[in-house]
Amino acid sequence: MMTRSGSPFEIRPASRSARVSLPLSRAHGWCDPGSRVMGDSAAARWLADGRTTVWIVLTLSGVTIHLLLWQISEPFDLFSDFYKAYYPAAELLLEEGLSATWPLTEAAAGGFVNIPIIAWLFVPLVPLGEEGAGWAFLGVGAAATVAAWALLTRMGLPQARIGAPLLFLFLINGPLVNSLREGNTTHIILLLLIVALLLWRGGRQFAAGLVLGACAVLKLPLLLFGAYFILRRRWRIVAGGIATISAALVLSLLVYGVQGNIAWYKDSVEPFLGGVIPAFNVQSVDGFLMRLSTGASRLRDWDPLQPPDIHKVARLVLLAVLYTGAAWLLWRCTRGRSPGGTPNALTSGEVLEYALVLNLALVTSPISWTHYYLLLMMPWGLHLGGRLPLPDDRATRWLMRSSLALISLPVIMPALPQDWLGELIARTLVSAWFFGGLLMLASLARGLWHTARSARPET
Repeated sequence: MMTRSGSPFEIRPASRSARVSLPLSRAHGWCDPGSRVMGDSAAARWLADGRTTVWIVLTLSGVTIHLLLWQISEPFDLFSDFYKAYYPAAELLLEEGLSATWPLTEAAAGGFVNIPIIAWLFVPLVPLGEEGAGWAFLGVGAAATVAAWALLTRMGLPQARIGAPLLFLFLINGPLVNSLREGNTTHIILLLLIVALLLWRGGRQFAAGLVLGACAVLKLPLLLFGAYFILRRRWRIVAGGIATISAALVLSLLVYGVQGNIAWYKDSVEPFLGGVIPAFNVQSVDGFLMRLSTGASRLRDWDPLQPPDIHKVARLVLLAVLYTGAAWLLWRCTRGRSPGGTPNALTSGEVLEYALVLNLALVTSPISWTHYYLLLMMPWGLHLGGRLPLPDDRATRWLMRSSLALISLPVIMPALPQDWLGELIARTLVSAWFFGGLLMLASLARGLWHTARSARPET
């Protein structure tokens, strides 16, 4: 067991064998979160030994790179998502009140696509004017990002001292800069995901479910957490999630009626269940496969296209492999877990599963925008702080560091040469963030494999 001076930062080992047989864990090359900080977190500790010097160097370097990324990152028009979706929807609501009907903005990927009731959250910003509202929302997002960094830093093992290295990684993260420039909500979701994990750790499972339900309402791919917690029989978390989602649905039905919500579904959800957006910033299985077909010709096309048959077959195979593999690993971990543990206690293995489900949701969603990949800063921060039970070996370090390099790339889309090289780049390098997500997924899956293996009862 580990605690941080009576705070809710407690992780219990995933199994009895992990709890009482540390030499066995080390024999397997295991990074026991409760024993020592190894691998990348040890490197962070070494960096932190310089204390003040390291803080100054990493902070100044990070801020410099961040300001450079701010100048070159997509989108070209500042606060593009906010001005095309959130602000006009809120402005309409302020003017027309409850008489406003769907659609609140243009009915497309570039307009307001959240469940209609969510638009009311942005109404308080409208009196500031368009420009003032954009900058105010940036301030809210920046505060949420700082809070996410602070919580991840605090969650790390005391000896890890990851504050400065993690701050540097936040500052240079391309998808984070992209989300801030877009005026999107993804960086706020990062904070909510961390808060949900902390609530779960503190034994407040229903509250954790409430927060995760809010995440799923704002970002539909995160509904995958619901399937995970049902599989894990964490019924209080499931109940909390259902409560939030049900409240949002009921309010939306009361305000906009059945027909308004059906129209929202047909405009904002249904087209993307069968069609695929080929644009460069869709970083998922579907986006990657569609760009294999369309190449460089539709990298700035945000209208869903009907995929060819070969795409549908490849998609089915890839999703089957990813989902089946994840489900099998989760089942394997469950089988090896000690039945005598505390029912509500969060184990280190479940922290790893939480990270894996998030990762899986991003790479398999029909639409996973590039800025969604900033959410992977949560598992990377947990890893850096020694909180993820990953094998301490060369493969883990290579997978995690390579994934970090790819998911941190600046979100830019320069004009490609109109020749074979441009077509090759469109079909490969443009999907770099997706590849980074797959590498991290592989590392987390290896961790679950080792968790299950070390948790087997001794015979």
